[in-house]
Amino acid sequence: MGRIVDLLRIERIRVSERSILAFTVLQRLMLGILINIIGPIVPLIASDLGIGLDYIGKTISLGTFAVLLTSFSIGYLTEMFGFKRIIFAGILFIISGCVAMFYTSSYLVFNLSYFILQFGIGILGLSTITLIGNHYFEKRTSNLLKANLGLSAGTIIAPLLVSLAVTYGMRWQSMFLYLVLPQALVTIVLISLNIPKGKAKDNSLKTMWAHHKKVLSHAHVVLCCLVALLYVSTTQTFYTWFTSYFSSMDIGLEVSSLFLAGYVLANMLGMVAKNYIVKLIKERKLLLFSASLSFCFLLSAFLFPHLVIKMVSIFLFGASIAGNFSIAYSLALNIGQKFSHQISAAMHASAYTGMAVFQYLAGYFSEHFSMDSIFYIDLGLLAGFIIVAAIINIKRFDKKIISI
Repeated sequence: MGRIVDLLRIERIRVSERSILAFTVLQRLMLGILINIIGPIVPLIASDLGIGLDYIGKTISLGTFAVLLTSFSIGYLTEMFGFKRIIFAGILFIISGCVAMFYTSSYLVFNLSYFILQFGIGILGLSTITLIGNHYFEKRTSNLLKANLGLSAGTIIAPLLVSLAVTYGMRWQSMFLYLVLPQALVTIVLISLNIPKGKAKDNSLKTMWAHHKKVLSHAHVVLCCLVALLYVSTTQTFYTWFTSYFSSMDIGLEVSSLFLAGYVLANMLGMVAKNYIVKLIKERKLLLFSASLSFCFLLSAFLFPHLVIKMVSIFLFGASIAGNFSIAYSLALNIGQKFSHQISAAMHASAYTGMAVFQYLAGYFSEHFSMDSIFYIDLGLLAGFIIVAAIINIKRFDKKIISI
């Protein structure tokens, strides 16, 4: 009888884990659309509001600062109030931001609306990925990659929506209002979700600060945070300024958005492939291999002017760069899964800091110098990524991966 009870309990846990994973994939799909809808419509926003690309870069950096704010508090708040309430709060900010974007008619309103939207994105982005890392999953890296497949799928959908909207003459503001409905449907899934609260913890600020100091001073976590900064800065700047770069080549938005969808499709396929590859080789080796290939393919896309060669190189770049945040996060969790909140917060804070700096630089240099600036910036970031990944692969460094 006891054996049957144990089996039923294990099955309930597995069903709960599958439900959590399914919801996370759906919510991160929505995040993929919301995060990446802005990039393809940068030329439209600049034209409609009568501003330069440098002003758009400032807005994106300001929005990234909103996301950065969430990384310092979400870990503590989820431990205090639970994942479900915090995720609900993030959804409310996102819906408010989308409605505000619909009424955007000036640069000031655009700044405020985007800030609110990004604040919600920061809450959901951090809480959903921590949800996966915080609960027991037998195949941690594989499940993290699966969760981010939803993000990649949303990233593919975003430029396709833009291409469709431009084709039918839809205002860019209207796209944000239409995104409220699917977000509401995902919210219904959350209502029915049973998220375990976990074991009781000492939630005092003193205890949590002590944990934060241990995590942030750990060499392995520091390197994984650097990976997050370099990787996310590269992928986000490349995506955001993709259509603007092709606009400088006299390629229309409806066409360049399709090119962008192809790049993101490659990114998703690369993530699927890595879900299997990670079972065959060590994560740290996969990280270095991915960084090196990404640099070579992006360099090829920059050096060869022929459009077909450029697009093939960009496609291969998208496939090779995929999934590195999930791999780095999984590596960082080797110091102890109980520190998932602190590790997630530290890595997201690093990623958002990089985005705030390099999104601004990408916009500034693109406006005042050349659209080729995005390639110079991203190639430099990838060179740094290779160096950090190589340090992680130093054999004697493995001995520092211990529980703290």
